[in-house]
Amino acid sequence: MVLANNIEGRGRQLLLPYAIYGAFAFLAMVLEKNDFFVAAGCVLLVAASVMGLYFYKKDQSLVSFRFLLSVFWTAGEGLGVMQLSNLQSSWTNQTWLSFGGFYLLFLAGYEAIEIYLSKRVIVSESKCQMSKKEVTKEQFQNRLFCCIRIVSLVTFATFVIEAVILGYVPLFSTETHAYDHFHISGVHYFTVSCMFTHSLTLIYMLTYTEKKKDRQPLEKGKLIQLIVYNALSASIPILSVSKFQFVLTLALPILIFLLMRPNVNKKKLFAMLGAAAAVVIAAAVFMTIRRNYEPGYLNSIFQMKNENMPLFLQYAYMYIANNYSNFNCLTQALQQGLVEHTFGLKQLFPVFALTGLKFVFPALVAFEMPVTIKELNTLTLIYDAYYDFGLIGVFLFGLILGAVCAALTQKIRKSSNPILYLFYAQLALYLALSFFSSWFTVPTTWFWFALTGALYLYVKK
Repeated sequence: MVLANNIEGRGRQLLLPYAIYGAFAFLAMVLEKNDFFVAAGCVLLVAASVMGLYFYKKDQSLVSFRFLLSVFWTAGEGLGVMQLSNLQSSWTNQTWLSFGGFYLLFLAGYEAIEIYLSKRVIVSESKCQMSKKEVTKEQFQNRLFCCIRIVSLVTFATFVIEAVILGYVPLFSTETHAYDHFHISGVHYFTVSCMFTHSLTLIYMLTYTEKKKDRQPLEKGKLIQLIVYNALSASIPILSVSKFQFVLTLALPILIFLLMRPNVNKKKLFAMLGAAAAVVIAAAVFMTIRRNYEPGYLNSIFQMKNENMPLFLQYAYMYIANNYSNFNCLTQALQQGLVEHTFGLKQLFPVFALTGLKFVFPALVAFEMPVTIKELNTLTLIYDAYYDFGLIGVFLFGLILGAVCAALTQKIRKSSNPILYLFYAQLALYLALSFFSSWFTVPTTWFWFALTGALYLYVKK
């Protein structure tokens, strides 16, 4: 009887988040179907807060995968359904099922692997260590410092190569879309990897001495080198006028810091996040100005129902919400027969790009992208999964992604190689920005994973 009660209690606990989210999502859908768009959005914003709080208490982390997806994916969905722009339209049933199904299947995949791994018989740590070649702390630190140097110098060198060949630097260009054209195929993958310099530097600083009482200042020569390397890498997103690259450059170290120092003082944490937000806003304003948009250009693109809404609020809203509308455009286009499912070709795009097959067989990547307006062509995380296989593709993608996240969470707890934090931070960032891109069908994402893998093997501890 006691065992039965325990099983029943655990079952209820497992089903609780699904029931909570399901109730919120159903209510939001009913409101949206009856044209109460803002109310539907508010319901989903509350859902994001409730689910985020639930998983924060469960995982005890501000950077847990479940917490990040719960907050950012659901909150973005809430903003999207408000339909504050004339570009947006009512969501199809497939849109609702895709957004909710992806989230719930992610949770299911995560939970299943978490339970599975917790029951595995693990070989004792002492036996594992005996079969591995030890790397001394000094060797590890030297290798990590070498990685910082190589990443910084190589990425800045490729930036210079691009600037010389293309004949301009976007920051000093008078063209409106100078950044969009600032890339050389194959070379740009290295240039945009500049953000790793700051993350590797933070890992180096936090692991320089593990015990606070033994901590000693860095050698002056190394400190000067670190400053130079980080300055070179920080200049690239500014010179490129890339707001998105700047956000990544700032966000990755923050995620890594929260991973490596989970018990940081809350006042210091909020001060740090506030400072980061201020820097991002200031940089966004500066880079928007430097992109040389014509007066009224952004207003004409956003087409807000309330034309008096401040431009910075329009920008922030459309930066997030329109991506959900782009997904809704895809479901509408498929229903109307304007496009057809691509059965895996969309998700294989990184293979075609990184191998050069897209130049040999351009038809492999020649697909129409249904969006609200061509100037706003960023997508959600599940766009290509739906394009390929519809609802089944979205559900499988959510299940697999949740499983991978759970496996990485377990791995990072047992490994002594801090480069795993860089893996984790990238994946966490993609979930936090799940409203912005179909990350796993972007070649750069896999280039970054490959680069991180190479760094992991090199500094293996």
